[in-house]
Amino acid sequence: MKTVLGLVVSHRKLGNSEILVKEIMRNIPGECQRQLIRVTDLNLESCKACYGCLQPDAGCKTKDDFNFIMDSIKKADAVIIGVPVYILGPHGYYKLMQDRMVGAYNYTKYTAGKPCAVVVPYGTIGWAGYSKAAASIFPRTLEMKVIDTWMVHATLPAESLLNAENLAYARELGQRIFSGGEYQPGERECPQCGSDLFHLLPGNKIVCPICSATGVLGDDNIPDFSASAHNRYDPHEIEEHFNEYLAEMRARFKAEKDILKGVQKDYREMDWWIKP
Repeated sequence: MKTVLGLVVSHRKLGNSEILVKEIMRNIPGECQRQLIRVTDLNLESCKACYGCLQPDAGCKTKDDFNFIMDSIKKADAVIIGVPVYILGPHGYYKLMQDRMVGAYNYTKYTAGKPCAVVVPYGTIGWAGYSKAAASIFPRTLEMKVIDTWMVHATLPAESLLNAENLAYARELGQRIFSGGEYQPGERECPQCGSDLFHLLPGNKIVCPICSATGVLGDDNIPDFSASAHNRYDPHEIEEHFNEYLAEMRARFKAEKDILKGVQKDYREMDWWIKP
């Protein structure tokens, strides 16, 4: 029997993030085990940059609930994520999860190709900010198959499913979690990752800050990435960064630790911290 995991990254009980995730999950065809985690009920600390998670199958050394979340994702056959927009970006707990991905390469052997849908409710038109681009980072770092990053305009709790189109789409999304294809970006989105954010460079060039694909602005400012061969979410790029480069930096730190401590020495006495 397949297991479908819903991650609700919101404190609000029965808010839009929760009910959208549940509506998608209950419309998944066939027999499956459904599991829900309210991420905001868990203890999640910020990454301590210790690099201990780079060791094979080590997991995170921090004694909080992050390993529980990752173990649940590894065991699931599909993941549905609901995360609301706060101030122009997704809920802070979602960023905490993303920041703990230093050991991503140890997870991808379990998560690569696994279907994932992300639903992002936002309350005010024009205030979604960078949320769509940011919401896809977590599953793409895990090399998951992103079925959709669905932006839903809904301000009041549960308001999203008063809209018949939203209700129909949630049901349709559930129906195709296991059978549907990967998200197909629009003409003004990055064809590699679906991001709608771009850095503008000299010479009419652009770069996607999420996956680092490069291109040019074409007619009517439609981005053209047809000549780009680079994508940081390519499995080779994921391995190179998370398994090779970061491991190299960890080894370099050990080799240069005494030199670095010498630089830090002059600042150790500047003990100007304040506390509540």
